[in-house]
Amino acid sequence: MPFSRITRSIAAIAPLALATIASAQSEKPPDPNFTPTPGPVLGYLVMAVLFGIIVTVSLMPSKRSHTDL
Repeated sequence: MPFSRITRSIAAIAPLALATIASAQSEKPPDPNFTPTPGPVLGYLVMAVLFGIIVTVSLMPSKRSHTDL
């Protein structure tokens, strides 16, 4: 049973050790200066292309020639 006691002790101490390492990093992350945002025209263009593809595939005739009446 000493192995399980050691394992439990390590499992209890490890998060504390990792938290101290994380808190030791005192540098703050850099502030982003430029955040490009795509215009709404690009979204409308993508929506129109997808709509056209869906309508085209939906209107294609099926190839069931021997079962058509």
